[in-house]
Amino acid sequence: MNILVYSGDGTSRTSLIHTVNSLRSLVGQYYDVMKIDATGLLTEPWEDSTSLLVIPGGRDLPFTRDLNGATNDRIRNYVQSGGRFFGICAGAYYGSDRISFELGRTLEVQGERELKFFAGECRGAVYPGFVYESENGASAVGIQLNQEVFSRTQHQQQQGQDVGLDFEETKIYFNGGGYFVDADKYPGTTVLAWYKKEPTQIESDSPGLKAAMIACQVGQGLAVLTGVHPEYNSTHLDARNPEYGPQPNVVNLLMEREHERRLFLRSVLAKMGLSVAPPDPVHAALTTVNGSTTGVQLPPGAIQGVPSITPLFLASIQPSYTAELTRTLLGLADDHGQIQEVNDAFQLVPSLQHTIPAHNPTTPAAAPGLEQEEGEEKITKNIVLCADAPPSTTITPEFDMAHFFQHLQLIRQQHLASNTSSRFSNNLIFGNSLLYGQVVTSTQTMLDKNFGLCQTLPNGFVCNATIQVSGRGRGRNSWISPPGCLQFSMVLRHPVQAVHASAVFVQYLVALAVVESVCSLPGYEDLPLRLKWPNDIYAEAPLDHPSQAQAATAMSSPKVIKIGGVLVNSNFDGSEFLLVIGCGVNATNPNPTTSINHLIRHHNKTTGKTLALFSQETLLAQILVKFEQFHRQFLGGDGTGFAQFEEMYYRRWLHSDAIVTLTTVTPHRRVRIKGVSLDYGLLRTVAVDQQGRDLVGEEFRLQPDGNSFDMLKGLISQKA
Repeated sequence: MNILVYSGDGTSRTSLIHTVNSLRSLVGQYYDVMKIDATGLLTEPWEDSTSLLVIPGGRDLPFTRDLNGATNDRIRNYVQSGGRFFGICAGAYYGSDRISFELGRTLEVQGERELKFFAGECRGAVYPGFVYESENGASAVGIQLNQEVFSRTQHQQQQGQDVGLDFEETKIYFNGGGYFVDADKYPGTTVLAWYKKEPTQIESDSPGLKAAMIACQVGQGLAVLTGVHPEYNSTHLDARNPEYGPQPNVVNLLMEREHERRLFLRSVLAKMGLSVAPPDPVHAALTTVNGSTTGVQLPPGAIQGVPSITPLFLASIQPSYTAELTRTLLGLADDHGQIQEVNDAFQLVPSLQHTIPAHNPTTPAAAPGLEQEEGEEKITKNIVLCADAPPSTTITPEFDMAHFFQHLQLIRQQHLASNTSSRFSNNLIFGNSLLYGQVVTSTQTMLDKNFGLCQTLPNGFVCNATIQVSGRGRGRNSWISPPGCLQFSMVLRHPVQAVHASAVFVQYLVALAVVESVCSLPGYEDLPLRLKWPNDIYAEAPLDHPSQAQAATAMSSPKVIKIGGVLVNSNFDGSEFLLVIGCGVNATNPNPTTSINHLIRHHNKTTGKTLALFSQETLLAQILVKFEQFHRQFLGGDGTGFAQFEEMYYRRWLHSDAIVTLTTVTPHRRVRIKGVSLDYGLLRTVAVDQQGRDLVGEEFRLQPDGNSFDMLKGLISQKA
C-alpha cells in the first residue's frame, strides 16, 4: 500500500522534504511513501492502493487553483469511503470548511474551501511574523496533548500497543499555521492538541486554549489537520541560518525536544490506524558547540530513521565470471579504483578481506539534509569484488547469494531435463553474475542512469536489494520499499533486427514470467495471480483480507490487489536495444501485506496442502529462468513473436471482454477490451453501443507507455 504526499504547485519544498523523510522513517517499512502531483491525483487510479494522502505545508491558493472540482471530489470520496487524510499547515487550512488568514494584512486570504473535512473555520496565523518561503516567522511553540487520546494506559502496555506517550506537552516547529475555531463543538471532531498559550496576534473570540491539531471523522474515513509541523525534523534545520536569529534560537529549542516530536508524530500516525516502526530505544545524541545544541551527529548523507546505504557485493555462479567482470570494471576505474559515472560514483573494493571505505558525499551539501533531493546526498557506493565465492550470510544476512546460485543451477538442470522446455534451456545465463546490496538507493537507477557502466555489463546481469530508499516506478513514482518485497533490475540486450519481436513486449513477458514462475509449479497452479495491462501483477486477496469483507458486503467479485510491477527503460546501443528491466513483487512480506507467500499460506489453510513457501533467493532464481526461456522463445521459436504466448497471457490477465470508458478521446467512449495487438503490443479495444454490442469498424488502439488503466472505475486515461 502507498502513502501519497502531494507535491504540486503551492507545496513548500522544505515541508515536502521533511514530510517524505519523516514518513519514510516512521512507516516506510510498511508502506511505499510516494509523491504525487495534481495531474496524478486527477488521472491516476490511486485510491484503492493508498493508505494515507498527505497535503503538506505551503500556500493554500495554488491548491484551490489546481485541485478544485473533480480532484477534490475524488479526494473527499476517498476519505468518506474509508481513506485517511493528513493536512499540515496549508494543507490543514485547505481541509477546513473555510479559511481566515492574516485578515486586514497584505497576505490576507479568506473564503470557503471544498474538502470541508473540518466543518468549521481554520484561522491564523496564530503567531505573528509569518513570511512566505522564509524562516523569519518560525518558532518553537508549546502544545498541550489531549491525554484522553495519547496517555499510555496500563492496558496499552499489557497489549504491547506502545503508542501512548509519557509526556503531556512538547514543542513543535510552527510557521504560519492556524487554529480550528470552536473545534470541540463540532460532532465527529476530536482535539488532539492545543496551543499552550493564548495566541497573541488574533483576538480571543472563545474561551480556553486554541486547537492546534484535530481529528475529524469523515464518513468511514479520518482526516487529521494540524496547524503545527510535527513532520519537521530539527536535526535537518541549520541553527546557523540568520533567519532563526542568534543562538540559542528556535532550532536549539526544537532539538531539545526532538525525541518527543518523533514519538508524538509516530503516535498520531498509529492513532490513524497506520502500522508504525518501533519507538526509538534511546534519545538521539546531540552535538553542543559553544554551549548551544546544533544537531545530531549523522554519517555523511544519512537521514535519521532512513536506512543508510550499505556496500554492494559482486559475485557469480562461477569465479571466472567475476574475474572477467572485475577486469571490465577496472578498465572503467581511475588509479584509485573509483568509477565516476553520470549519476553515481562507485569505489571498487578488491576483496572481502579489504577494508570497506566509509561513505563519502560526492558533492558537498550546504545545509544538512535539505539541499539535495529529499535530503539525500550523493554518496560513493562501494562494490566489493567477491572473486572466489559469494559473501557469507554473516555479511549479507538478508540474502544468501550462495543459496541463490545453487538454486539457479538446480532449476536450470530441471528445465533442461524437461521435454517441453529444453529447446530454450541450453546454456542459460541470466543471473550468472549478481550485484547485491542490503540497502541501496535504487537498483534501476544504478543501472539505467549510468549508461557507461551499464553498456559494459553482460546480458542477464542482475542487481538486487533488500531495501531501496529511492525505488523507481512507472512515470514519476518513487518510494522506499517495504520488507519482504523482491526487487531487482537486470540488463537485457534485445536485437533491433528482430522485427517480429518488438521490444515493447518485454514488459509483458517479464510480468508473465513472474506469474508463471509460481503458477507453473506442480501444486501451485490455483494460486490467484493475475496480470493487469500493461505491466502490473495482481492477486485476488485471500478471504481473510479486510478488503474481501467489503467485497462480500457489496456482492461484488473478489477484491484484486496489486502486488508487483515491471519497469523497462531502453537505450540504443549499436545493433541492439540495451534494456534495463526493473521488477518488484511482494514475495515474503509480513501480514497484512498481500504477498505470494501470503497466498500460499491461505491456499494451504483452505485446501489442506503443504506447499512450500518461497524465499527471496528461490523466487528470484525461478523468475530469471522462466523469463530467459520466454525471451529466447520470443526471439526464436517459429518467428511468430508474442503470438506464442497469447493463450498463456490471456489466461492470466484480468481484462478479457471488459467494458471500460476511454477518456483519451472526446467525447469519452465506452469500449470493449479485445486483447493486445501482435505487432506493437497495443491494447486493442472496440466501441460498444448502449446495449454493449460491438460497433464494427470503431476500433481504438492504446500505447502501454502512454495510458493508465483504473480497473475499479473502468477508466482508461492518459498517463501523466
